[in-house]
Parts: sequence; C-alpha cells; structure tokens
Amino acid sequence: MLSTCEEHTGLSRALSNLADVEEKIELLRSEQANSDFFIMAEFVKDYIDLFSAVKSVFHERVKVFQNWQHAQLQLSKRRENRGRYELANRTDKLEQAQQEVEEWQTKVQRCQQQFDDISAEIKKEMERFELNRIREFKINTMKYIEDQMAHQQQIISYWEAFIPSAREIV
Repeated sequence: MLSTCEEHTGLSRALSNLADVEEKIELLRSEQANSDFFIMAEFVKDYIDLFSAVKSVFHERVKVFQNWQHAQLQLSKRRENRGRYELANRTDKLEQAQQEVEEWQTKVQRCQQQFDDISAEIKKEMERFELNRIREFKINTMKYIEDQMAHQQQIISYWEAFIPSAREIV
C-alpha cells in the first residue's frame, strides 16, 4: 500500500519488492512452524505412547509378583497345616494336606517362572528401547536441524533477490 503512494519509482518498486519478500518469508515461517510441530510433536507423541505401554507392562509385572507372593504365603500356610496334622497324628487329613502343599508348590514355581519370564522380557525390551531411543533421537534431531537450515537458506535467497531492488533506490 505504501509503495502505491510513493512518487519515487525506485523507492516504490523497492517497497513493493520488500512487501513481496516479507509475504514470502511469512509463508515460509508458517510452513516452518507446521513442519517443526509435526517433526517434534510426532516424536514426543510416540514417546508418550511408549511410556504408557511401559507403565502397563510394569503394572502387569507387579500383578504377577503379587500372585507369586500370594502363592508363597499360601504354601507356607499349607505347610504349617501339614506340620500340625503330623504332630497331631491326624492321618485322615495328612494326605489331603500333602496334596495341597504339592499343588501350592507347583503354583509357586509357575508364578515364579511367570515373574522371571516377564522380568527378562522387560529387560530385553528396555535394552532394545535404549538402542532405538538414541538412534531415533539422532534421526529426528538431524531432520529438525536440516529442515531449519533449508528454511533459513530459503530466507537468505529471498533477501539476496531483494538486494538489487534496494540498490536501485537513488
């Protein structure tokens, strides 16, 4: 608008070109902001989802551990009952008590195996995550930096194209 009011043609042309450069830069910055958002937001979103999954897995591990502890507690109770029956010489209940002890021993072993398995799997997945985390962080950071550099190069080219218009002002 200012360029149309200016009587000096060189200044008028320079102001018009300056307005064009500013519009191009504004569009480029808007594009850059969207690009930055998508590069970083997707990266952060993936990590948030991953941490949610890790939280769920650790919750499962806690439940498996609690089941194991419960089975150990029940096994202890059954052994105490069997010991009392042996001391009281109650052979009628002793066989049933022995079966219960054997059942709970099996349950304890199974629960411990489940706990060991889930712990080993978590450890393996966390090691894999650590390796991937570093690689993915590097990839995303490099993509972000390269994107920033490309946008800055474009801004430089816009300003370099404007320099002749500015020099023509007499």
